[in-house]
Amino acid sequence: MMKPCLILGGGVSGRAARRLAETLGMEAEILSDPAPCPPEEAVAHRSLLVTSPGVVPLTSPLWQAAARRAERGEVEFISELEFGFRHLPRRRCIAITGTNGKTTTTELACHLLNASGVPAVTAGNIGVPLSDIAADMREGKLPPDTLPVVEVSSFQLERADSFAPVAAALLNLESDHINRYAGGFEEYCEVKRGIFRHVPEENRIFGLSLPAPRRVEVRAGRLFVDGRELIDTAETRLHAPHNQENLAAAVELALRLLPEGGVFRREFTDAILSFEPGRHRIELVAEQDGIRYVNDSKATNPASVLAALRTLPQRRCAVLLLGGLDKGMDFTPLLEEKERVRFAVLYGACRAAIAVVLDGKIPFAECENDFEKAVEIASAHALPGDTVLLSPACASMDMFRDYKERGDRFAAAVHALLSERSGGTGPV
Repeated sequence: MMKPCLILGGGVSGRAARRLAETLGMEAEILSDPAPCPPEEAVAHRSLLVTSPGVVPLTSPLWQAAARRAERGEVEFISELEFGFRHLPRRRCIAITGTNGKTTTTELACHLLNASGVPAVTAGNIGVPLSDIAADMREGKLPPDTLPVVEVSSFQLERADSFAPVAAALLNLESDHINRYAGGFEEYCEVKRGIFRHVPEENRIFGLSLPAPRRVEVRAGRLFVDGRELIDTAETRLHAPHNQENLAAAVELALRLLPEGGVFRREFTDAILSFEPGRHRIELVAEQDGIRYVNDSKATNPASVLAALRTLPQRRCAVLLLGGLDKGMDFTPLLEEKERVRFAVLYGACRAAIAVVLDGKIPFAECENDFEKAVEIASAHALPGDTVLLSPACASMDMFRDYKERGDRFAAAVHALLSERSGGTGPV
């Protein structure tokens, strides 16, 4: 066995880091708070400490003890992302971060590259830790020339000092995860910008909402590359403004990897046309009596909610379901589209904080932790032409396992409610 490795935090990332460590011949152990012994003792006698992104620096005694040892030069302390990157056979990947749009852009970029003959896989915050990809490559389960397309959260970028994608995109910066950073929004932004630390300047890609030179532009719904029209987004499933931004970033990434003119080849544009965004992001669940029911459970911050509201047809309103786990965010931006909100139903741990912002500006009702009741109340306030929109602006873990379970519960509640109204004739 090689040097002993301690992994802080379990979960998917912690288990992936342990698997990679064992593949490399390291003695590896996972330890979570609270430790069975004093934190300083728990992290002693290890040559390498790897932290899972779920371990919160501000509240984890283990993380703080590890950081103190690292500051004294006694141990190397890195993130799971860094650990996975170091052990990719070719140390080659591309990466996407930002507050919103990461998953769609990651999936889209991977889809476009595969269609263009570049073998690629999604990794990172999208659900498959980079350590698992590195282990798969080392075990021969993936070809060594496979290119990981890595969705990267701010959590993963912490302690990722040598992470060096060949190209990287920063899509946008909005209020999110402020409860993790003592320095507030500015520190959050600084961590996000760290994705570019070892990326050549010409391969640093910024979303359309950020000031930067770019080769891809969107004008009147049409996407242009170096001034030449590539595609009319109206012909795609990416025509909403937020998805136009995601498409622009994915094409910018492809420009850095494909041969000159590669994005104008038929297989590339066909791949754009065939791409379907994943579930739980502005997903139509049902429609009855002129009312649409839309699952946007992946909207875990106010900026995502605004993006969803801006997809509504003109002069149409939404009844919003808002609430969940607070991340220390500012909910005031929700008022930017208050004319589009007929009513809001607030539930979960964060409902009181949202109520303070909406009071006197958007009518609302509070529903504590009865999610099915919240869906029923929202439906009762909707008029023909409205959209009942689950776009919570919060994390899900106060009442649900994750945003996927929350979205599935919404869909089930909608179908049950509409089936009951239609006389129990089955799913709507």
